[in-house]
Amino acid sequence: MKVLIIEIEIDKIGSNDYYSEVLAVMSNYSKLVKNPRQKIRGLNSQAIILTGIALAFLVIFAVLYLMSPGTSMYLYVILLFSVAFILGIFYIFMVNRRISKFKNNDSSKKLIIEDEYVEMHIGDEQSRLNFKDMQWILLNKHSLTFIPKNEGTTLIAVEIKYKNQVIDNIKEKQIIVDNSNLYSA
Repeated sequence: MKVLIIEIEIDKIGSNDYYSEVLAVMSNYSKLVKNPRQKIRGLNSQAIILTGIALAFLVIFAVLYLMSPGTSMYLYVILLFSVAFILGIFYIFMVNRRISKFKNNDSSKKLIIEDEYVEMHIGDEQSRLNFKDMQWILLNKHSLTFIPKNEGTTLIAVEIKYKNQVIDNIKEKQIIVDNSNLYSA
C-alpha cells in the first residue's frame, strides 16, 4: 500500500540560477552518478567564462598579428578564436532561451513524495522516479535534484528552498548528498 507522505505546491517561476544549475546537472549526469560530490556551475556562468577566454585570446592574437603582420599563423589562430567566440555567444543565447522557456511555463507544479517514489506534476504532465531507481538526491546551491540510476529516466528537481520539506520526508537518507558546503567559499 502506497502512503502519501507529503505534497508540496511548487512556485510557478524559479530563478535563472536555479534553471541554469538544473541544466548543468543534466549535462553532467554521467559524472554525477559516479561522483556526486562535485560543485556544479550553472551553464550560463560556464558559457560566459569560456566565451570570455575565447575573446581574450582573440584580442591577444589580434594584437600580436598587428605587431608582426607578416605572420600568417596568427591569422589562423585569430580565425579559430573568432569561431570559438561566435559559438560561445550562440551557446549563451541558447542557454538563456532554454531558461526563458522553463520560466514561461505557467502550469501549476507540485511535488509528491510517497513511500516508494517521488513524483513531479507540471500541468497535466507527470514524472515519477521510484526510490529503488534513484542513485542520489543532490543538494546544490540553488537546486535539490533527484538523480536516477539510469540516464534514460527522468530527472526531478526543485528549488533548494524546499530542502527541509523534502529531506524531512525522505526515508532513504543514505542517498542524500549535501553539496551546499561546496558553495560557501
